[in-house]
Amino acid sequence: MSDPYYLFSGCLIPTRLPFLESSSRLVLDRMGVEYSPLPDATCCVEPIGLRTMGYDTWLTVTARMLSIAESGGRDLLTLCNGCYMSLKESAHALKDRAVRERANELLAPTGRSYQGKAEVRHFMEVVRNLGAVEVQRLIVAPQTKLHLAIHPGCHVLRPSEICDVDRSFSPSVLSDIAKWTGAEVVHNEDWPKCCGGGLTGVDDIISIGILNDTVDSFKADGANCILTPCPFCFVQFDLKQKQGIPVLYLSELLALSFGATPEQIGLKYHRNKFETVR
Repeated sequence: MSDPYYLFSGCLIPTRLPFLESSSRLVLDRMGVEYSPLPDATCCVEPIGLRTMGYDTWLTVTARMLSIAESGGRDLLTLCNGCYMSLKESAHALKDRAVRERANELLAPTGRSYQGKAEVRHFMEVVRNLGAVEVQRLIVAPQTKLHLAIHPGCHVLRPSEICDVDRSFSPSVLSDIAKWTGAEVVHNEDWPKCCGGGLTGVDDIISIGILNDTVDSFKADGANCILTPCPFCFVQFDLKQKQGIPVLYLSELLALSFGATPEQIGLKYHRNKFETVR
């Protein structure tokens, strides 16, 4: 199965960051990607904390959404690293016949079953697959003033045998896409740091310490903007860092390079204002 996709926006983007979905839809439309919202979508059951508290719940919920995509003959397109990891790991687990049979037993009261045919794609992956030539053909406003720190996030890269948008060591996909827009990449680590978001509410002192160490390394390399494809990392960088470096979600960078105005994609809702680098 391939496009048209079912678009799965998750929970964080619709409830707290709807402007990121707006820019994502704009970019998908400009790239000619066909999609529609995943019908009857629910939470993906966050793959780190919530899954450990209820594995069968996670498996059932994710198998249900995969079955909806499968019955519609489409793959799932995610905008969130955490949703991508949750659904991707579920699809991987469900390739095992015994696991799939267990999931289908749990799904039986809903009248659904899953046969293992749907795939899970990340927004960054769809852009990568379109390729430099097609993406650059759409660029009318090169972002040459941006000196970017690249932050792919953890859950789109690891576990590397399942989450395969990019390699876990020395990832390059996000950096390559950034360069297609005319931006300069000044920071791209071989082993990308964590944003600290996973420890929020568990140990906020350590969480903020990790965040500050990460942003300090960006600043030391001369970054005037942070680029991430993860909405959770976006929240960390935009709301919690004290260094004041603006952050862009991947679709926002692409939308700007495609000629969208800051007003069209809601940059006014950022706490660290992007106007400081334009």
